[in-house]
Amino acid sequence: MDFQFSWYLYIPLLSAVVSLLIAGVGVHYRECTGSRSLAFLMLAIAWWSVISLIELGSTDLATKRLALKLMYPAIGVVPVVWLLFAIQYTGQTRLPTRKELGGILLGPALMVLLAWTNQYHGLFWSSMELTFQGSLVVLATDRGPAFWVWTAYAYAVVAVGTGLMLKLALFSGRVYRSQAIGLSLAALLPWTGNILYLTGVSSVFDLTKIGFVFSGVLLGGAIFRQQLLQVIPAAREIARDEIVASMAEAVIVVDEQGIIVDLNPQAKYIMGASRPECIGRPLKDLLPSLAALRDAPTDDPPDRAELTISVDGDDRAYEVRLTPLYRGYGTVTGQLLTLTDVTERKEREQRIDRQRQRLEVVNRVLRHDIRNDMQVILGTAENLLMSQGDQPQVKRIKRKGEDIITLSEKARDLERFVGNGTAETTTVDISAVIADVVADLEQTYPDAEFHVERPETAAVSAIDLVDSALRNVLENAAEHNDQAVPEVAVTVRRDTDGHGDVIVEIADNGPGLPDREQEVIETGTETALKHSSGLGLWIAYWTVTNSGGTITFSENTPRGSVITIRLPPASAAQPQP
Repeated sequence: MDFQFSWYLYIPLLSAVVSLLIAGVGVHYRECTGSRSLAFLMLAIAWWSVISLIELGSTDLATKRLALKLMYPAIGVVPVVWLLFAIQYTGQTRLPTRKELGGILLGPALMVLLAWTNQYHGLFWSSMELTFQGSLVVLATDRGPAFWVWTAYAYAVVAVGTGLMLKLALFSGRVYRSQAIGLSLAALLPWTGNILYLTGVSSVFDLTKIGFVFSGVLLGGAIFRQQLLQVIPAAREIARDEIVASMAEAVIVVDEQGIIVDLNPQAKYIMGASRPECIGRPLKDLLPSLAALRDAPTDDPPDRAELTISVDGDDRAYEVRLTPLYRGYGTVTGQLLTLTDVTERKEREQRIDRQRQRLEVVNRVLRHDIRNDMQVILGTAENLLMSQGDQPQVKRIKRKGEDIITLSEKARDLERFVGNGTAETTTVDISAVIADVVADLEQTYPDAEFHVERPETAAVSAIDLVDSALRNVLENAAEHNDQAVPEVAVTVRRDTDGHGDVIVEIADNGPGLPDREQEVIETGTETALKHSSGLGLWIAYWTVTNSGGTITFSENTPRGSVITIRLPPASAAQPQP
């Protein structure tokens, strides 16, 4: 066999070398998804390139004809393996079944059979002859109908695989988009060269081989710079499928027309149908109430709503989240509907509401009845004192009756605090509140001495029960005092540490606050053996802490206790009382 040398021979040689290098990398990463398909694809291209080099270099017709036939097993394998690699790489739901794969391979098998038996029917090539292109001897063929049928089939298979890559390039993040674009170009370049060759633009040399060289360069760059075989979208798609399938929430994906394109097992349970029965059907046919919520005519659709759906004959409450799906550089391609079953939570909230309503009614009735009955007792005690003179037992009855009325008023404050369940703060002039409370207590406790040191104004952020909290603390200091002259010193000042907090110090000369009272209030918990003796300090503690402040206790010198209340300064954005 005579062999001719030309610079054209370097192209298939370079294509074979690059393809073998990429195949070696694929073998090295053979445990990665798609790497074996890629390795097999590059081996087929290498075989195609080597035999092409032999065909181009030979000068006799018999060698060129044999080399052309030996090329076609690789030519037939390349489109099919490219499609399998694209399916694996892009993480499609499944690979072709054996029957489907057999149908895909039927085309290449028939093509190889027709190519090798062409001398008997002439369907693949109607003629073959040698011709000269300059000084180069080349094989000129007239292609038959079977050749063009195979060409259309091969292009269709390559187009399907490339379409999967382009879809990934449009709908994925930057890393996967770069990989997919590189792979799409790697597929398009050789087939573009093949089209130019078949249409006669390049009649001397098959530009497919040049395309293979550039494809190898692109694949090499994707492997070594973008971790093509280590970071693949298939793993991401599989992980997402597993996560969605195992979620407790029901997940439904619909397109812009409201057609169901995917859902998880929890959503199938709600719909009462299998997955194949659901996919492809309009959402309004299976869950009309959810479809109506999604399609509600509004300029600003809510991203979260509540919906009641009948499931197995029971009404279930669901919290629905509607999330637009943005793909392709910001294009909205559908919606993700997530349904969280909140039936138990709603029932629990309803039970709590009913219990709170009952407690409020009982509290109001008890306070009303206690207050009315105590008014009768106090009136009777007053009459006895007027008619029978100074009787210690009657005075005690009157004092305890007044204590019970005071307790009912504190219970009213506690109902206000607990009942609405909110703790919205407003701007309060704590200096003015102190002045008003002290003025009232001086009338209630004439034997006590109140010493007040305060600025003209001191605006703080507090809830509206702060006046009751201060009254309870000051009243406690004056009433529970064993001195002949109870002394209560109140100091209001602004902290100078930079935060601007307002500090209220209340010092007395009484017996001091019992340790158990301090422990119960400061920890905010009670036990059967440790409890606070009154509601006053509890109200003060809850009010101050829910205002964002703190309340602390310490000993006074030489005796008594000091209660320090720290409240945050008022904000300009807070509502005024």
